Amino acid sequence: MTLMQKTIKKENTGQVPIWFMRQAGRYLPEYRKLKEGRDFMQLVMDPELASEITLQPVERLDVDAAIIFSDIMVILHALDLDVSFATGAPEIGKVVRTLDDLNKIKDSYTKEQLTDKLDFYTKAIQITRERLDKSKSLIGFAAAPFTLASYMIEGKTSKTHARVRANMYEENGFFGNLMQFIADSTIDYLNLQIDAGVDVVQLFDSWGDSLDTQSYLQHNIPYIKQIASAISKRVPVIFFCRGASIHRNDLLDLYDSGVSVISVDWRMPIDEFGDHAVQGNLDPAVLLTNPETVAKKTKELLLKRGSKPGYIFNLGHGIYPETPVENVQAMVKTVKEFRS
Repeated sequence: MTLMQKTIKKENTGQVPIWFMRQAGRYLPEYRKLKEGRDFMQLVMDPELASEITLQPVERLDVDAAIIFSDIMVILHALDLDVSFATGAPEIGKVVRTLDDLNKIKDSYTKEQLTDKLDFYTKAIQITRERLDKSKSLIGFAAAPFTLASYMIEGKTSKTHARVRANMYEENGFFGNLMQFIADSTIDYLNLQIDAGVDVVQLFDSWGDSLDTQSYLQHNIPYIKQIASAISKRVPVIFFCRGASIHRNDLLDLYDSGVSVISVDWRMPIDEFGDHAVQGNLDPAVLLTNPETVAKKTKELLLKRGSKPGYIFNLGHGIYPETPVENVQAMVKTVKEFRS
């Protein structure tokens, strides 16, 4: 059993595991060198390169988990929605805005289609699991339902998420059917990753903070619970919600529905989750300072929550591309030297 798995079970290990969101990526010079002349999807769809990128931060930093190099939009590639990263940000060529649009996808969808279209992804997981030290976890991931629905309806990253919220408010059957389809296909998607070798999964709710608390409870939480309940029978589930403080009470209820760990951003105190397993939540901006400040702020966070079982150190969101590697090394070193 890995340190991550023991920590999620709230065993007393005396250590705090560390990994961080977007740890395989643009802040690393070896990644930038590998990316020269290639676009993002070329890297994702090449199992050998995707595995190499996944392992780069593990080899350089000795973090306790690898998260497979990919993107939450990859499932939409399997649904033939023409996902592109040509401009850097994801864009969806075939938006889904009506029940007819959705029915066309549902009519052609099969688990076999998902498996076939994502063969490159499962191969990358298999290669990585074989190369990754058995003491370290391999994390798979997917978008939470509302976040994926936003991309499918908006067609790109939205500043307002107004169109998806409008669809939600209409309550004409489309939005609920879309969310149910996303939940069902996400369960298939995560099971595919588990079969390939991941031992922990994380759901990313990047845009959940655009919803009011009642809408989040009514239109998002039930589908999150479905996914967590199904997947937790096989591996632990971490749930990350940006802006978690807005939905604090609803998130606490997820612990009874299959979610093992709540991951929170830096705007919510890490010590507000009692004895529950929790992950986070250093402000990524701290890593833009200097090694001394990074070590100080990391230690402060460890002293707040690190002495209790069930704590995974992470950032409150993804690492910024311009982050100096020496600052990341200072963070990891501080966590590795901490004893609870």
